[in-house]
Amino acid sequence: MGKTELGKTNDNVLVRDFRKSDLNDLLDLLPKCFAKEFEVTGFDPDHTRDMVNRAYGITGRLFLGLSRLCGKEPIKFLVAEADSEVVGTAIVNSRGKVGYISAVMVHPDYRRRGVATRLMKNAIEYVQKKRMSRAVLHVESTNTPAISVYTKLGFRAFEHIAYFVGETDSMRAPEETNEVKARPFQEDDLDEVYNLIRASEDPNRLMIFDFSKKNLKTPFWQRLLHYSTQKKIVAVLDGKIVGYAETSYTTPKEAGSISSIQAVAQDRSSGIERALISEGIKEIRKGGANRIRVLVASSKQELIEKLKSMGFRESLVMDGMLVEV
Repeated sequence: MGKTELGKTNDNVLVRDFRKSDLNDLLDLLPKCFAKEFEVTGFDPDHTRDMVNRAYGITGRLFLGLSRLCGKEPIKFLVAEADSEVVGTAIVNSRGKVGYISAVMVHPDYRRRGVATRLMKNAIEYVQKKRMSRAVLHVESTNTPAISVYTKLGFRAFEHIAYFVGETDSMRAPEETNEVKARPFQEDDLDEVYNLIRASEDPNRLMIFDFSKKNLKTPFWQRLLHYSTQKKIVAVLDGKIVGYAETSYTTPKEAGSISSIQAVAQDRSSGIERALISEGIKEIRKGGANRIRVLVASSKQELIEKLKSMGFRESLVMDGMLVEV
């Protein structure tokens, strides 16, 4: 990343691009700001260090530099600096017409000084500069100060996402079914899975996230830098794909994830979602993770009841928020 100075707050806090030399400050800041989230997701500082080293190593810097020249920079990593230390961050991931903002945090000693607002304004300006349609983020539902900042910047809530967590050793096995079979996603499944998601997911959510077939393909930069092991799973019934889910895991210190669980509505009673979750658990166990988190929209009550029956418990609720730019 470059070293462009983007501006300062009233108390001389500088907002600029992240540098590899910021890594130690970042590793110190993360647990201070995301203690509650890390209780759910786990945190492996060595993995974070490895990710940064890959992104800012020779291969990563070459790829990011070429991406910038082509106007297709996949990620913008902003930091707020004070007293020669990183005191805040915000990351923008480019996803088609959407700028997804994550890792928004401010050191406890620098809160209520406008640091978060300055970071967010720079993030939104970047989304506008890249001619994206909207900025999207998720924030813990009980984080009133952050929600207040986002609301003042024009963000509005559009969904609630629940994190359900379970320990791999205590998961209750789903009922066996001879009908539904789960298997790895294959390249020639693309059209069928795309049509399945279009038919089963909330159309408003698909519009907000600018969903297209490209979303079912792992971006080149993620494959190049290999931040996590990702697996896509389909459920098959009578030779047809009736379900889909995504799994990912990093190291045993961090929870594996199951997300994007989709099922054909008329066949849910056949055990599609249970089969997908069970297969996801198997994949995550291979990576040595002892904890699994499942992301599910709070509106999907049937799926939530299935998760509870398998031993998962609700741990966090996040608000999805967006602003059109």
